[in-house]
Amino acid sequence: MKKLDESTLESIAEIICGSDGGAGEGYLSPAPYRTGSQIREFLRRAGVDPQGVSSTRKWFVLESLQAINGMSSLESILLRLVSPKEYRGNSDMTQQMIDHLNQVLQIEGLEIVLSGINPQMKERMATASLPEPKDKPFEVSPNFRMGVSDDGLAAILAFRWEEAQKCVKAEAHLSAVIMMGSILEGTLLYKVEQNTTMACRATSSPKDRAAKTKPIHEWSLSSLIDVAHEVGWLQGDVKRFSHALRESRNLIHPYQQRLNKEKPDKDTCDICWQVVRAAVSDLLGED
Repeated sequence: MKKLDESTLESIAEIICGSDGGAGEGYLSPAPYRTGSQIREFLRRAGVDPQGVSSTRKWFVLESLQAINGMSSLESILLRLVSPKEYRGNSDMTQQMIDHLNQVLQIEGLEIVLSGINPQMKERMATASLPEPKDKPFEVSPNFRMGVSDDGLAAILAFRWEEAQKCVKAEAHLSAVIMMGSILEGTLLYKVEQNTTMACRATSSPKDRAAKTKPIHEWSLSSLIDVAHEVGWLQGDVKRFSHALRESRNLIHPYQQRLNKEKPDKDTCDICWQVVRAAVSDLLGED
């Protein structure tokens, strides 16, 4: 099995943890809540020896998945996760799990289908079910001055939105994507600065060598996205696609673009617009 992106692994870890029965973490998963011991039992039923060492359910699962990323053992876990045997033959639950997991896997170009009662992994064209754009075209800028109390930052975000629009119209697609990534980063930074205590208590907040939370100005975009999702500011689908936007934004580095062999086009811009619109809406509470 091919190696999966870290954000995909994290989504899979949340599915395994489950959200039913009072999980409390806000994971978007139709799976039943699994305790730490139940998670270990699930992994063993999938034929995998748990590799995690963290005491937190999600991070324990994520560490276990990272240890086998790209191996057949990871595929065994994914297939067991949607097996009717795991849900005592409950066809409705099984179908919910298949639909939910396939939504996560589609961006990796993978799909799971049932053959009788046996789930099978198939390759497909990589696609993305994007968050709804709130019926607002990209030409309409969010009202940053209403949602951001810092007038200076609000002006910067509005200016960058206009710059991104100009780049799109000029078909300067790479420049547009880079600008959209900066809008996402600026909006996330504002949200964290307005809720410092909550953000710094998040498990995913970046730590220094002394295990102390780093100053907010040192947080990477990846950390900002993860913290925003953990504390409930970004929905699960918006988080995943925000990471995809982050990766596209990183093409600002020529070495990274050469390594990835990617060249953003109009379709890339269309996707990124919807992502940044949905993220800004989640963070600033737009209707």
